[in-house]
Amino acid sequence: MANIYLRTPFFVTITTASHLSAQMALTIDGTLRYTILKNATSNRTVFEISSLAKDYYNPDFGGNTGSNYDTVAISYVITTFTGLDGTGTNQGPQAAVTHTGFYGYSYFSQGTAGNDIDSDDEELTNTGETRVLYLPDNTASFAWDMKSGSPNKTTISSSATSVTAASGNYTWTINRICSSKYTPVQMRFINRKGAPQDFYFFLKNVENMTTKSETFKRNIFNQSSSNYDVEDHQTTVFNKSGRKRYTLNTDYLIEAYNEVIEDILLSEYVWIKYNTTDGNKVRPVIVNTSSLLKKTSVNDKLIQYTLEVEEANDIINNIV
Repeated sequence: MANIYLRTPFFVTITTASHLSAQMALTIDGTLRYTILKNATSNRTVFEISSLAKDYYNPDFGGNTGSNYDTVAISYVITTFTGLDGTGTNQGPQAAVTHTGFYGYSYFSQGTAGNDIDSDDEELTNTGETRVLYLPDNTASFAWDMKSGSPNKTTISSSATSVTAASGNYTWTINRICSSKYTPVQMRFINRKGAPQDFYFFLKNVENMTTKSETFKRNIFNQSSSNYDVEDHQTTVFNKSGRKRYTLNTDYLIEAYNEVIEDILLSEYVWIKYNTTDGNKVRPVIVNTSSLLKKTSVNDKLIQYTLEVEEANDIINNIV
């Protein structure tokens, strides 16, 4: 059993002296999803399973304390055959193999060996290896690490200035920031380890809206009166929709947090939580900022970033 990343390929290789084809029965979250038959090359058959399993990852915001660490349960059974295309002698199924899929990724520079998570000592919350978290005053949160092969959540109370993981592997320092002028905007994203993580934007934030539509020109001439109504629309609008966008500004950060900003830009699942006249609202968003000029204390003295995000749904309900 292994903990594997779903956004990086994970290869299963079968090598025997006599098989010419192999079949994989791939079960995801308890249901048989795929039966894959492949011919061997020099008695070697390779299957890739991460790209298939990632389609069944479906996270949510997880509440105020990030209670959910969503993973995908993967198991497979492989049967080999002495002939091509599943013909010849069935050499019998091998023992089932199980994995847990995390919606994270390894780096290209790590090669294929990078897709394996340390089961007993892995900091899953990304702090750029500083183990420093920035939180508003009087705000609870959470941090994650790996313990005995499973994600382990450590709850951070609303007044804590440091917290030790229940595993005993890590201690995080909590920097409390009081923002008297702006109301902080909470962002939650799935980081490169597949962990839900909170990040706060403490400085100026701006909301705006963009719209898009299609038009056509219709004939408003009335044949019976040989006239037309000047109050009618000759150019008609249809399929009009709009989306909200937000410009968010971080507080001043330590240089190591460049890694966290990079994580946000590469995340495929991001939410923001902000105050409205109807109370706090959680919205799924897409990060539109697509480039990052990494700042350093030597070059830039103070390190601060501005990100653009867009709600992942239209303002008008058009779900059918």
